[in-house]
Amino acid sequence: MNHGGLTDGAGQLKMAADKLSAAWDAAREDWNDIISRTMEEEQLTPLLQQLRGTLDAVSRTSIVLTTACRECEDERGR
Repeated sequence: MNHGGLTDGAGQLKMAADKLSAAWDAAREDWNDIISRTMEEEQLTPLLQQLRGTLDAVSRTSIVLTTACRECEDERGR
């Protein structure tokens, strides 16, 4: 079973999260007021935390799928 789409999508999501973090870091150099701090606290930080959790879950799922596929192939080979 090829579950590359799972890891490919996770890679794209990680790249997007990295770009978002970099863009925010650049914006924060010139935009540092109550609105920016509120947006970071209420929107950006929770989003990035959710993304990290999602990427972790995808990684664990990929490991489980790889193990299951290997075990199924072993069973077929017997």
